[in-house]
Amino acid sequence: MERKTLVRIFRYLKREKLTVFLILILLVIQAMCDLSLPSYTSDIVDVGIQQSGIERAVPEQLRRETLRALELFMTEEEIQIVEQAYTETDTSDDTFVLIEASKEQLDRVEECFTVPMALVSQLQSQPEMSVDALEAALAAGMMTKDDLLAMRREMDGVSEMLISQMAVAFVKAEYESLGLDLGKMQTDYLWSTGAKMLGLTVLMMTVAIAAGLLASRTAARVGRDLRSSVFKKVISFSNVEMDRFSTASLITRSTNDIQQVQQVVVMLLRMVMYAPILGIGGVIKVAGTKTGMEWIIAVAVGVIILVVILLMVIAIPKFKKMQTLVDRLN
Repeated sequence: MERKTLVRIFRYLKREKLTVFLILILLVIQAMCDLSLPSYTSDIVDVGIQQSGIERAVPEQLRRETLRALELFMTEEEIQIVEQAYTETDTSDDTFVLIEASKEQLDRVEECFTVPMALVSQLQSQPEMSVDALEAALAAGMMTKDDLLAMRREMDGVSEMLISQMAVAFVKAEYESLGLDLGKMQTDYLWSTGAKMLGLTVLMMTVAIAAGLLASRTAARVGRDLRSSVFKKVISFSNVEMDRFSTASLITRSTNDIQQVQQVVVMLLRMVMYAPILGIGGVIKVAGTKTGMEWIIAVAVGVIILVVILLMVIAIPKFKKMQTLVDRLN
């Protein structure tokens, strides 16, 4: 498409800037939904199936002896954070319950718990390293708090993913010891995540339909204005000008060409605008996982750009030839 035609299209689109802005907002919402669905699918497998619905290494309930064992490998600051997050139940079963907290507070508690849980999980198979044995060694002066923290620092070489899995397994074992229904917990998580996915799908479908409708209406208005401008221009031609352009060519310009311009406007508003939004969102999502796979996105974007350029190089000459054939047909 010629540069002058594109300039004229964008000039018409400026009159529809409010609608274009609304379409942009809808496309951003659609991209967010589209990019979130794979994460929920992954959560269903990783958390719902493999981890029995346990999302993080922050138990809703835990026993006093378990809390004592974990606090052996925590700093005083971490112990204070954890004890502020839990309250003792009114019953006499020595159980602590998690207090409702914000995501930031839960993240801090999880950071305090993760490594000690993995370490205690390893030490549980060694009777000489039981909680009572460690507390007795501390009381007798055979071991200091720094020695326990040094044991914790030895876990620094273990991968974060492995430590996280060990911590979740520890929470699962704690729930089993408390007699909680893990099956119900898993089912509730699967239903909850599935409902979120269904809601996102409905929202994505709704905004996609709305964006398509607005794009089509905007393109139709652009086509209407173009037809009006072309008609007014053509009827002002003299006979000489009419013969120079030829009636067939003018018919093509007034019908087929404007129809193609409408299609281009729809593609601009639905696909061309959506592609960079989806690409940027995908890069942000991948970067947030910290898996080092960002280069795959970069390669994919580069390949797509090359394919588009190749298609344009092949298609534009054929498009011009098609225009000539349409003129001849008219």
